[in-house]
Amino acid sequence: MSGELLIRGVRPWPSAAELPAVDVLCLNGRIDQIGVGLVAPDGVPVVDGGGGVLLPSFVDAHGRLDTLRPGTTMIRAHVPVAAMDDALARRADLLGLVEVQLVALSPTGAITGMDALDAALTAGADLVGGIDPARVDRDPVRHLDVVFGLADKHQCGVDIQLDDPGELGAFELELICERTAALDMRGRVSVVHATALSTVDPDRQDELIDRLAEADVAVAATKPLPLRKLRWGGVRVGIGGIDVWELAEAEGYTADPMIEMCADTATRGGAAVLGERDHGLVEGDRAEFVVLPGETVAEVIRERRAPTVVVHQGRVV
Repeated sequence: MSGELLIRGVRPWPSAAELPAVDVLCLNGRIDQIGVGLVAPDGVPVVDGGGGVLLPSFVDAHGRLDTLRPGTTMIRAHVPVAAMDDALARRADLLGLVEVQLVALSPTGAITGMDALDAALTAGADLVGGIDPARVDRDPVRHLDVVFGLADKHQCGVDIQLDDPGELGAFELELICERTAALDMRGRVSVVHATALSTVDPDRQDELIDRLAEADVAVAATKPLPLRKLRWGGVRVGIGGIDVWELAEAEGYTADPMIEMCADTATRGGAAVLGERDHGLVEGDRAEFVVLPGETVAEVIRERRAPTVVVHQGRVV
């Protein structure tokens, strides 16, 4: 039966070792019930969770299709237009294992091959991408005109890599937020790296975070960023291309509650960046989760425990 599963003996998001185990019943690709002693309907497979830690599955908000991290069931990848056919084929190969979003990029990041970008989106790319518009194209307004124009034509989202530091990067962030609000694209635009956020002074950082939250522009962190401030400020933020514990260590987030914050960013947060709002561990959420051996969330992240069970669309994969 598709998308149906009963997993026994797991502990959802345990902050303490003494949290008791429960069962999770998935029907039609969603979490139907969470409780003790649940009975599997006829024909529904049963899996033993072994008392492990149950987390939402990991989401790579800026990853590579050839290096999928264990426990990842959603990924967004930037792909040059020349490699789009191969990426589309790879996405087809991964169907049923991982949900893949592809971002079309021109060969150099500069918006000179609009026809090729248009064709890649027509062929099946999910979003249109850009790279450091003020530095790469020298004309950031024109760069964003093309990117957002293609997004409007194809009714898709925008994902822009912004590695420029300091005020240049801050200027680009502000332009993107302005364009997003003006075109009523809130919730459909994201930026990767966002280096400016960690290279401006605290007051300027606060201004940028407020702008991102107001325009609902998401951030995919690939390096140390002010994750706590971003989350508190109401910005959708996920993690891409980096190990959760590696990022937590780099940020100095080594206390258990801060490790849990990083885990939440790598799971629920990443899903929100990709446009999924029901990626959690409550009844009604999509059945996308992992089981890791250990006692607490902080332990399994700190020790980089490999998952023993990965569930995508209500099926073990």
